[in-house]
Amino acid sequence: MGLGTVGELLSRILPVFGVIAVGAVAGRSERFGERTAAVLNDLVYWIALPALIFTSVAEADLSAGVPGTALIASVAVVVLAFVLGWAVARLVRRPTREAHAAGLVASWGNVGYLGIPLTVAVLGPATAFAASLTSTVHTALAISAFLVAVTLDGRGRGEEGAVALPALLACRVLGNPVVLAIGVGTAVALVGLRLPAPVASTLGLLGDLAAPGGLFALGILLRGAVGALRDPGAPWVPIGAAVVVKLVVMPALALGAVAVLDIPAPWAAVLVLLCALPDAATVFVLTAQYGTWYRESTAVVVLTTVLSLLTLPLVVLVLP
Repeated sequence: MGLGTVGELLSRILPVFGVIAVGAVAGRSERFGERTAAVLNDLVYWIALPALIFTSVAEADLSAGVPGTALIASVAVVVLAFVLGWAVARLVRRPTREAHAAGLVASWGNVGYLGIPLTVAVLGPATAFAASLTSTVHTALAISAFLVAVTLDGRGRGEEGAVALPALLACRVLGNPVVLAIGVGTAVALVGLRLPAPVASTLGLLGDLAAPGGLFALGILLRGAVGALRDPGAPWVPIGAAVVVKLVVMPALALGAVAVLDIPAPWAAVLVLLCALPDAATVFVLTAQYGTWYRESTAVVVLTTVLSLLTLPLVVLVLP
């Protein structure tokens, strides 16, 4: 790995800390309190992130074909990472809803904002389609697994008992703005529809709000999260497990899947690289929407981003 690759990694990751730091400083002012973070959270979750993902999926060239082994490996690795994060949280007797959030945090990396441009920079422009599709699979699967889990958990505690379970699950999953954006974007890509320039530009502007908006909101809440995590009773075991699963176990599982399933290039390298990414601020956005484990999610986002400065270059060295 050359100095250029290291520089590219740093150029992609360091601005993440910059926006978080600005949010943290602003959060010390009454003007930018937790209420501002909540508004930004809603903006990212309901508008900016769906716009970003829709544009990415809709512009994909599906005519290039997709190897089935790459899809199988992507699904298997995300599911295993989710289960591992969930299992550790349950082993240390954390509430089930927190365990579901721990599973989400352990399995969903920054595959869009960081993953796609980083993959193209490190592996070349020919990997853009593989990176976009793999990113979409990871996002849809991790979010859907979390939504199904929290819905079943809430149903078990008597929430929304008057609604039939299949209808409730369909509403939660298919009605989720991110999943909906993936579905509509896939339909647009399949029919080969080209968006009018003003529409594409508008969606692009909205999508550009996703990363900085989520990171700024995370920064505002960072001070409170750090204070809460200093508590002797802070759940450091599931937090540590989520960090290890995301940065170490998940790329190791991807390497194993590549070897067993004989995934062709460039899909193999793309899968491993995307599995090695740190968590995105959008993980915190989703857990905050459900009011569970969001302070801990904040800690995991920061920890994985810091540690990825060490782990990502090592992963790049062993890419298939």
